[in-house]
Amino acid sequence: MDITQLKEAYASIAKDQNKRGELAEMIVEYAQPGHIATDWIGMLLNSRTLNPGDLLVKKIRKGIKVYSHVPGAIPLKSEITISDRINYVLDTAQVSVTAGVMELESGELGTVADISSEMQAKLRDFYMQKVFTALTTVWTAANTPNNFISVGGALTKTALDNAINRINETTAGVKAIVGTRNALQSITGFAQWESFGGTNATIQSVSEEIARTGWIGAYQGTPILVVPQEYDAPDTYNKMIPEDKVLVIGKNVGDFITYGPVHTQEYTDMKPVPAQWNLTYWTQFGFIIDNADGLYVIGGLS
Repeated sequence: MDITQLKEAYASIAKDQNKRGELAEMIVEYAQPGHIATDWIGMLLNSRTLNPGDLLVKKIRKGIKVYSHVPGAIPLKSEITISDRINYVLDTAQVSVTAGVMELESGELGTVADISSEMQAKLRDFYMQKVFTALTTVWTAANTPNNFISVGGALTKTALDNAINRINETTAGVKAIVGTRNALQSITGFAQWESFGGTNATIQSVSEEIARTGWIGAYQGTPILVVPQEYDAPDTYNKMIPEDKVLVIGKNVGDFITYGPVHTQEYTDMKPVPAQWNLTYWTQFGFIIDNADGLYVIGGLS
């Protein structure tokens, strides 16, 4: 088959609406960008979905009390009150793309299904990164001096023990130690040892676990949550998760919500020639940390 026959065969397939997707998959091989695969927000905060019309207010019920009682007397009664504690402030995130219909039909950009899937993944990456960034930047030496330390090196046993003790004092207990594998790696070194009267002794079970798997699942009874590092794209290879911080988070310190579904807008603008295809996804989300003392940030890691 010569080049002219090849072009004619390609054109005949491209004109067939049912075969364009197959053609695009056949002629284009994409190195897919990385995405944050682990839903670690749900592991850290109480997560739920609200629908339009639901109240964006976190309420507290008060007034229920227990009294001493003398048999035969009329019991004292409590008056129940409800107070608004804090409002969710919603953030809106959207991702939009546009492409010429001619380019889309040629298969050069990939299939519409692939583009749509990529956009939805990036939308999810956005709010997960935004929450993680907020949790690791709002807590600073100036804003939360009792819940922040900068170690200026690798994670140390002293820094982590102090963080755990602090969270155990301010919450019902530590829920998780969170960070990337690189940020948490030094735990495998000091977790194997404990000191008795100035003498270090090996913790046999921990040493065996590290020797067998290269990792440990918990430290002092607290689960270690490793956030897998992801990279934005093979050509730029920028890290999507900060590696200079570790979070120690307590139980019931806040909530994350999505408000309504992910909305879709898709249309083809027929004014330009060739026509222009457009696709947009947008959603609303918000989160509240109503116990700021329940989160401890260990920063300055390198």
